[in-house]
Amino acid sequence: MTLPDPSLPPTESPSPPSSSTSHAVELSKRTRWRVWVRLIPWLFFLYILAFLDRVNVSVAELKMENPPSDGGLGFGKDIIGFGSGLFFWGYWLLEIPSTVSVNRWGARWVFVRILVLWGLCAATVGTIGTPFAQQLFGWIPHVPEGSGWTAKVAGFINGLSDDPENQFYFLRFMLGFFEGGFFPSVIFYLSLWFRTEDRAKAIATFMAAIPFSNLVGAPLSGLLLEVNWLGLPGWRWVFILEGFAPVVAGIATLFVLPDRPATVTWLKEDERTWLLDELDREHRGKKVHSHWIWVLHLGTVLLLTLVYFGQNLASYGLTFFLPAIIKSLLGLKSETYSLLGLSISSDQLATYLSGLVWLMGLIGLLVNGWHSDRSQERPWHAAVPLALWGLGIGLTAMLAGHGLGWGPSCMHICPHFGRCQPCFWGRPSPLRPSVSLICWETWEDTSAPSSSGTAPNPACQCRWPCKHWGCSPPLKARVR
Repeated sequence: MTLPDPSLPPTESPSPPSSSTSHAVELSKRTRWRVWVRLIPWLFFLYILAFLDRVNVSVAELKMENPPSDGGLGFGKDIIGFGSGLFFWGYWLLEIPSTVSVNRWGARWVFVRILVLWGLCAATVGTIGTPFAQQLFGWIPHVPEGSGWTAKVAGFINGLSDDPENQFYFLRFMLGFFEGGFFPSVIFYLSLWFRTEDRAKAIATFMAAIPFSNLVGAPLSGLLLEVNWLGLPGWRWVFILEGFAPVVAGIATLFVLPDRPATVTWLKEDERTWLLDELDREHRGKKVHSHWIWVLHLGTVLLLTLVYFGQNLASYGLTFFLPAIIKSLLGLKSETYSLLGLSISSDQLATYLSGLVWLMGLIGLLVNGWHSDRSQERPWHAAVPLALWGLGIGLTAMLAGHGLGWGPSCMHICPHFGRCQPCFWGRPSPLRPSVSLICWETWEDTSAPSSSGTAPNPACQCRWPCKHWGCSPPLKARVR
């Protein structure tokens, strides 16, 4: 047994945490959990509906390409692709105005407006080429046709009453126009409820609805393809039923989502006070820079924009045609197949297999996000999956003619969603001013104390990741 040295001062054992500290920790966990349970599941459900109405054309087009005598419209892949792309021309118009309106008029009414209008528009797509659509657009007066591009515009407007192709183009554009403000409005809405260190996890969970919506939506849409209700083929019911769902959800949103923490009744007084104090402290600790600060980092902005453009270009190009790609790769013909003792069509089989692919993507998202969070590394967790994704697309194209394209087509989905948005947006702090242009965020004042309690080192010019205390805030993009 070793006796203590009497020449040394007695050591003090660490004192247990005070009751006030324990209460503060318990209050923080309880409040954050209550907010999480009340908001995230419903927002997750709404984003499933949003993405489903955006991409259900990938399933419906399997029947829309049939001739009118078989219940289709005779649309080719060019018409489907162009109409799908028109969605995004309308999408970007209302992103910023909708975000501003959330702050001015409250989230509930903005979400209701978005959900109801996009739902009605999505359901109307199921009526193109019918007498209902003819009456819907029949009130538009005839526009005199001139010459040049004005003649094309006038011809398009005049054809809305009786041309299914023009109706499809117009409704897809309007669907994007009505839905465009939803995602940025949700991101802004989350900033009213979650601190910065909690917000990334909330956004990551919210965005996991993308692969989940395809995982569930593709097989469900495939079930509707073969029905014939009220004389309407199944592909029309895909649009109609999945369009009316947001309308019902929009009405329910009035009773489910509150506008701000100060107005809710399901938070106790101490919980509300803690949350408002935390959000106010965070707001006061930030410094809003000039809108033109991004010009100093123009190269970084262009680089990140190019990367994100490439991601979306390949992602939506694949998403809009995945069932058709699978059907082509496997050589599925217009015949009946047996699956688990059930008789299904080739179109249904393609949608079920596409759901399997999205399941792989969801697993990849969670695994890659977990490993990125554990290793505290972001760039390689985004770059490597993107590279594997591109390699998988190339292999699919090269091997498709040899009957080997199905394997790579499955594998390149998983890395794509495995890279996950949080790994891309979990950027280093030196790049934060430029990325703010894309994220629509303010960034921390470099004169404010860091989360570790240590003042930043203004003289440090280290490249990320910096090892000096206080130079780089903790990585916030997490998937748990």
